Amino acid sequence: MAEKVPRLTPGVDIRKFKLDPMDGFLMTRIDGKLGPKDLARETGLPDFSVARALEKLEKLGVIQLVDPNAPPPPPPQPPPAERKSAVAQFDGGLLAPKYDPKELEAPADLTPEQKKRVLDFYFRLDDLDHYTLLGITKEADKKGVKRAYFELAALFHPDRYFKKDLGTFKPKMEVLFNRITEAHDTLVDAEQRAEYDAYLAEVATTRGMEAMLERAMADSARTASDAERAAPPAAAAVPAPPPPPSAPAVPTGPSPEEIRRRKEALARRLTGGVRPPQPSRPTPEEPSPLRYSNPQDAVDALKRRYEDRLESATQAHAQRYVQAAEDALAKNDLVAASTSLSIAAKFAPDDVALAMRAQETKNLADKSLSESYLKQAQYEERQGHWSEAGRSWQKVARIRNDAASHERAAHAILRSPDGDLHEAAEHAKQAITLQPNKIASHVTLVEVYLKAGLQASARRAAEAANALDPKHPGLQALLKRIGKG
Repeated sequence: MAEKVPRLTPGVDIRKFKLDPMDGFLMTRIDGKLGPKDLARETGLPDFSVARALEKLEKLGVIQLVDPNAPPPPPPQPPPAERKSAVAQFDGGLLAPKYDPKELEAPADLTPEQKKRVLDFYFRLDDLDHYTLLGITKEADKKGVKRAYFELAALFHPDRYFKKDLGTFKPKMEVLFNRITEAHDTLVDAEQRAEYDAYLAEVATTRGMEAMLERAMADSARTASDAERAAPPAAAAVPAPPPPPSAPAVPTGPSPEEIRRRKEALARRLTGGVRPPQPSRPTPEEPSPLRYSNPQDAVDALKRRYEDRLESATQAHAQRYVQAAEDALAKNDLVAASTSLSIAAKFAPDDVALAMRAQETKNLADKSLSESYLKQAQYEERQGHWSEAGRSWQKVARIRNDAASHERAAHAILRSPDGDLHEAAEHAKQAITLQPNKIASHVTLVEVYLKAGLQASARRAAEAANALDPKHPGLQALLKRIGKG
């Protein structure tokens, strides 16, 4: 019988489910033709991770496991005309709000439904790619993109509410309309769309690997805990040896050995020194291998059995992840291999060769992963998505720890509307530490301090930068701002 393959369930809106990045990454590869083993090879994920993810998706009803020779399912029925595809998940109440309900009470000439729609979309913008924002699939043609765009533009274009007081909703609607327009302009242009799809593939890959690492680390912690619970503590199984006596015991009479020696001496005197025949003695009993000379030996033996049992369990799990790493390396998937080897090394902390191999693979994987994060950061910068760019640059800096990455992370966080200025300052200072003569890092640090309102710190940073390059045009403009402040 042929192995069943996963197939996406027709008509299911996956946005109403809480799926982690690895689930989403796996779903991008489900085409109704690849089986679980093929998906593992295609994605670079371990077989057991794919199996668990498919089991979860099947229970949610997102996929079905079907015979690969079965005919494809009929296409889903089109949604009712009154339901707008891009807003159905919000209007239908399928997703919990990500904002304080008090936001709905802000004064504006909008109905409660209009307020809710604006807030639902605005506070989920970071979670929505262009396709999801417009409510279309990746197969949508240019006409489908335009149709979805005009539906949303009619809802969120501020000009539609001419002469109405939109209050705090107006800037949110402007942000929404700009993002909707960006999605339209990107997806109707073939070259921009291809670049965007490549960016989404990078994001899906890195998020899938991050989620796999989180799951695997949780598995390793749970497995170690289960192994410890399975083996009883040695101290509870065998009583502790009795403590040594604090004082010598009071003698209660001659011992049996002393009595025997006295009888023999008396017999020699009576017989004139002739030694009487020795009575036969029983053959000494061989000590039982299950007996111990003292309770402490029993404790030590049980402890050894416990440790052997625990070691056997951990070695089995280490081998499991080593095999997953071998499979990943065969597919040149360094990130998956590094993840598996790192976990295997935790199960076998005394295996020096395994630790060295895990570190070598991690170095190669870090290089690959940082290149993926770098592509994401550069694309996000070009699009002016500074919050996303800041997060991506921080990931690059965490891996590479070079001046250029730290400076770009600081710059992107500085440009973000919600950037953490303390983090920006730390990245700028780290860039200066790594490359003191790079003027861009000094200028970025001055800008961070100015935005944070730290005039004295900004002045000190500017003076240090001015000593490096007194003619830098951007720095001279900052010095004038500091002087006016």
